[in-house]
Amino acid sequence: MTIRRQPSDFRVEESLDAAFAQALVKAPTRATPFAVYVLHKTSLTTPEAVSMLAKYVGAEQGGAAVEYGGLKDKHAHTTQHVSIAVNGKEQAAGLPATIRQPGWAAERIGWSPEPMSAKAIATNRFTLVVRDLSKTESDNMTRRSRKLLERPPTDSPDAPSTTLLFTNYFGAQRFGSARHGEGWIAQKLIAGDFEGALKLAIATPARKDTGKTRVFTRLASEHWGNWKKLAKELPRIPETHCIDALAQGRDFKDAFAQLPSFLQALYVEAFQSHLWNRTAHALLTTGVHSGARIKADDEFGEMLFTDAAAIPGELKLLNLPLLAPSIHIEDHPLWSAAAAGVLSAQDPPLTAADLRVPGVKRPFFGAADRQLIAAASGFTITKPTDDDLTRGRIKRTVAFNLPRGCYATVVLRALGQ
Repeated sequence: MTIRRQPSDFRVEESLDAAFAQALVKAPTRATPFAVYVLHKTSLTTPEAVSMLAKYVGAEQGGAAVEYGGLKDKHAHTTQHVSIAVNGKEQAAGLPATIRQPGWAAERIGWSPEPMSAKAIATNRFTLVVRDLSKTESDNMTRRSRKLLERPPTDSPDAPSTTLLFTNYFGAQRFGSARHGEGWIAQKLIAGDFEGALKLAIATPARKDTGKTRVFTRLASEHWGNWKKLAKELPRIPETHCIDALAQGRDFKDAFAQLPSFLQALYVEAFQSHLWNRTAHALLTTGVHSGARIKADDEFGEMLFTDAAAIPGELKLLNLPLLAPSIHIEDHPLWSAAAAGVLSAQDPPLTAADLRVPGVKRPFFGAADRQLIAAASGFTITKPTDDDLTRGRIKRTVAFNLPRGCYATVVLRALGQ
């Protein structure tokens, strides 16, 4: 079973929130200083495409001038919205209505009183080609989709306007900082081991490292401790500031603080997401009878899904929070045992109160709710056909809408991918 065999196999189309879309006007005014574009890209990350757009129109690259609501997959055809802040009629008049460049294109759709942000996104529509299927795997997709559908179709799995329910796990994309397989950076931070955290973050080579990052991680790993040598020889990337601090005699806490703030937050959020996933798994293990559970393998731990008809009402409506020191889990009997069990299983064992980084204000473990059971609306799955790229194998296309913050790869896990 294969996805992303080619970029056209993975398509994502972002839809604007109705209120944001209705506020768009055709011409710029003082009250609507943000040009909103639809950005199409192929085989580019969102930051890469946005940087190219900013450079093309002369906006401040990497600053607040060009903003977007979410990251879209690199190995895909994606459509999303971005806003460009303008200052005055002359700058507004200089913005092109359409742009066509290799790998990306943009069309202006109006002017907004607000810049793009996550709250401006309503849903993402995914259309995914799943290839290299055996007949057994294809039949398994059919069986699983029928179990997960909230209202199973009466005639064909191709019926439109169906809703598939799935456990709202964080996808593997959330765990990029754990790709080394050598532990969670946030666990080192909780223990006050800033050297261990920094070494995991910048001096642990990974197979997917490329370019300057690849050179940096390998040199830093090989010469860890020889700060003056590294300060002279490492390529200049944001992480180099950490080494500069150490070469100046500063401690590891100060050196870690030199990392970009979004990376520091990412390390904490990755561990929080992992704890959330394991708590959700534990909750379904005890809250749903074994005959209704649907298992899926994942590199960051088994995922459990459940027949839509068997989801208890209290779990279907549950908002399960990310664990944080401000959360008193004992006040939530529905999920407290699951969360406490997950925390105590960590090495070393933890409590919610332990989820803090000693001696610093940032990064921190913030509280936020996440719906335990999410809905993939408008779900369709095509009938099996011959895979035109793999002789003797089957392909199928699945399509569905997801609210922002949900992962299409998790839906594919639920279907057996």
